[in-house]
Amino acid sequence: MAIELYSWPRSSGSRVCWALEELGVPYRYVEVDGANKANLEPAYLAINPTGKVPALVDDGQRFFETVAILLHLAQKYGMDKGLWPAPGSPQRADAASWLVWSGTGLAPPMMEVVYHGMDSPFSYAPADRSAAAAQYNRSQLDRMLGALQGQLAGREYLTGAQFTMADLACASTLAFGATCGLSLGDYPGTADWLQRCTSRPARSRAR
Repeated sequence: MAIELYSWPRSSGSRVCWALEELGVPYRYVEVDGANKANLEPAYLAINPTGKVPALVDDGQRFFETVAILLHLAQKYGMDKGLWPAPGSPQRADAASWLVWSGTGLAPPMMEVVYHGMDSPFSYAPADRSAAAAQYNRSQLDRMLGALQGQLAGREYLTGAQFTMADLACASTLAFGATCGLSLGDYPGTADWLQRCTSRPARSRAR
């Protein structure tokens, strides 16, 4: 049974599309009609009870939350494709930690900076922005970017010479920030790594 990915354009579902293209596993993209509130219909809520995207069904198992979906795909399909380290290895521990960190450590302050501290299609209206929130979250984002740069020191990718699903998770998060105007000028190693990750052919094939 083919994997079914439920998503809509310009969402974090694009990260899952990229992952599926990297893995080369067959899948069916199901576009959820958010404009007509299809995401709040019982049929979709049975897959993702939050009514958000993305969601994924794989062999009858239902997953929601981007990080959970990426972790499932990495563990089930990644090793055979060279995109996930072997169990018990230090690289596996690093990969799992950084993949989860992309959603819990990196994304929250980055999105607050986008909302309150930038002028982008996703930013709040100027009257609704908080300078204090922008300043605080910028400091937290710089801490996270410093940690990422430290991990990448002397490495091609997060766990060494091999691109993994952890790189995909972190790079796809930062790539969104870059489209909103986030600069990595103070983190040249991270900027170079992001360019390597986002130049992969599989990303251009993803929705």
